[in-house]
Amino acid sequence: MKKLVFNTIKYLLFFAVGILIFWLLYRKVEWQELVSAIKGLKYYWLFISICLNMMAQLSRTLRWKMLIKPMGYNPSTSNIFLSVLVLYFVNLIVPRAGEVARCTVVAKTDKVPFTKLVGTVFIERMADMIMLFILAIIIFTANLSIVTEFFNQHPALIENLKKFTEPKYIVLVIAVIVFAVAGYFLLKGRLRKSSKKGKLVEIRDHFIDGIKSIARMEKKWLFIGHTAFIFLMWLIMLYVVFLAYEPTKDVTLRAGTVVFLMGGLAMIAPVQGGIGPWHFMVAETLILYGISRNDGLIFALIAHTTTNLIYIVLGGVALLILVMKYGNKALRFRPAEQNGSNSK
Repeated sequence: MKKLVFNTIKYLLFFAVGILIFWLLYRKVEWQELVSAIKGLKYYWLFISICLNMMAQLSRTLRWKMLIKPMGYNPSTSNIFLSVLVLYFVNLIVPRAGEVARCTVVAKTDKVPFTKLVGTVFIERMADMIMLFILAIIIFTANLSIVTEFFNQHPALIENLKKFTEPKYIVLVIAVIVFAVAGYFLLKGRLRKSSKKGKLVEIRDHFIDGIKSIARMEKKWLFIGHTAFIFLMWLIMLYVVFLAYEPTKDVTLRAGTVVFLMGGLAMIAPVQGGIGPWHFMVAETLILYGISRNDGLIFALIAHTTTNLIYIVLGGVALLILVMKYGNKALRFRPAEQNGSNSK
């Protein structure tokens, strides 16, 4: 109960900070200016953006299924797709909780052990981090002058990033790694001495099996292709929103990649949907390309709202479909329930 209260307070605090940043950004934007901008939008571009988003989610569905199948399970593609939509819906309420939610859905609907699914999600997150890192290097290198100008105009941001290179943080990271490795081998030794293989061993084995699925997976290049395709869709779905809004219709794709990256960095903040930090980073980046602050803020609001509204609507529909097909059990998380039957 104490942990639940602590987490609730933590997420409410982060949400309050995001709302405060959002209010500080938009308090000077005239309502009439915003209404006029919304009326003048080319909505077919927004529709295309939504379609690109769904293509990314379908690719994410197929990629996840590629990791699950080597473990001997063949979950329904439609159930995985619904779970991915639930992921984004839940993340808008509780940051980072969407991964638990989608694993819960597939564990309940297709009888795949929850901890094995967590292992596959770990592989997915690592693949996404590597891809983002590669894209960041490419985009930063190709646009070094504009990125440098951005951080020169916002020295507080670079100072905060530099803090993570201080000796105390490096020592902390090393200490965490050492304790984690030592704890793993200590636990492993104790479990080996145990005469009875307990639940903890089973959970550990399931998690490791999920991670090892990448080694047993066929068509690994297809997995890499899906990962690249997902990021490409995310980039283009943002770029076409530029075309929907008159003041940003001439923003180049190259500029769009920088905006995409800066917005991605803002999503690191543990704020629901990146509200506040994402708007700030996008608007401030657009200023470097000659877009006024107000126009940049309005664009950020349009792009962010379009994406998250579709997550809310489709995520809500996905939840409804799951409840209608499987009842509330499809959404009920019980970590103790690890076993599942094969559904080959």
